Amino acid sequence: MAMFSGDQPTLRQLELFIAAARHGSFAAAAAAVFVTPNAVSSAVTELETTFKTQLFIRRRAKGLTTTAAGQDLVVRAEQLLDQARELTLHIGNVDDVPRGPVKVGCYTTLAATVVPELWAQVAKHLPQVQLDLEEGPVEELSQKLLDGRVDMMISYQVGLPVGVVSRELFQTSPQIILPVHHRLAHDSPVALKALEDEPLILLDLPPAGDNTLRLLHEQGLDPEVIHRSSSYETVRSMVARGFGYSLFFQQTMTETSYEGLRLVHLKTDPPLPAEPVVLSRHEEARPTRRAEAVAEIITNMADTSIHRPTLES
Repeated sequence: MAMFSGDQPTLRQLELFIAAARHGSFAAAAAAVFVTPNAVSSAVTELETTFKTQLFIRRRAKGLTTTAAGQDLVVRAEQLLDQARELTLHIGNVDDVPRGPVKVGCYTTLAATVVPELWAQVAKHLPQVQLDLEEGPVEELSQKLLDGRVDMMISYQVGLPVGVVSRELFQTSPQIILPVHHRLAHDSPVALKALEDEPLILLDLPPAGDNTLRLLHEQGLDPEVIHRSSSYETVRSMVARGFGYSLFFQQTMTETSYEGLRLVHLKTDPPLPAEPVVLSRHEEARPTRRAEAVAEIITNMADTSIHRPTLES
């Protein structure tokens, strides 16, 4: 059964151990990887014997709690299994065609226009690459990038942590969004001071909310936030109904809300600083050939279609 001579852990044991750590019980791990609970329990026990240390605290009613040694093994075992998968992918790959999984994180408000086009381009040009796209806030995706759970991330530059390196794709310019019947709807640009007494509908998906308030405060405005939402379309609908204004980072191709009410996007006076959209990766991680190929597609997209006014923040 063992892959190595002597008391060495096998890759299968490590896979079952990671499943137990992720799912918190032998039964749940077994269901996830299609084996019996006894197979998972035996693998963990064999690893504890091999390493001469306890990997889980077992509680009958509460399942498994990973010990400090177990947490350390999770990190190391995931790295080892990743290397094993890389070895499998590259042995016999004489044609150097990129193949295998690539995980890309994308900031939620950028995803609606980035994800479909990226999926189409990868399917066309990299048919043997399995694209795994994950949407979310920058803080959450950045942690996954640092932990090695995504290969790269598309986001605004604001809010990025130490430990990542970024390549600028394009820049977006903040714009005011108003209902079409608003008194300032036909002013272009619209004076920010004219909005001083207007209520603000805030897109509050980190770091967008804080960034919006920072920009307005720097212009001497102290806006009254009457509603916060992490949903871009909810904010647009609230504005279209006339409940207030909002600030987005670039105009979309549609001028109506989900309810069919018209909106206008206006430049600001004074102009607000542009915000770069970037492609980031872990500064110490060496990208795979397939990840480099996907990154090249993303860069080419930025040079052609992504930079058009179709994205929001």
